[in-house]
Amino acid sequence: MGVFEDCAVQTEGGGHDLLLQCVADALDAAFEEQEGSLLSWLLVLCGGLVFFMQAGFAMLCAGCVRKKNVQNSMLKNLLDACGGAR
Repeated sequence: MGVFEDCAVQTEGGGHDLLLQCVADALDAAFEEQEGSLLSWLLVLCGGLVFFMQAGFAMLCAGCVRKKNVQNSMLKNLLDACGGAR
């Protein structure tokens, strides 16, 4: 049974206001259960975006230095990303 049917059974003869309050409370409880999961996924998504930005910055730095210094620049960016993830 769904939320509406459960509340209808619980509030038989109680009127529409009681039924609407029961449905609203049930939906609020369901939303609070899902909110933590949504925030966790948002955190993972934003963390991934930060690492993609770090990779883009590494490419920018590699393009701004001479060919012989690209390895040093990439190593610095890698160590920066590793230190930032810690």
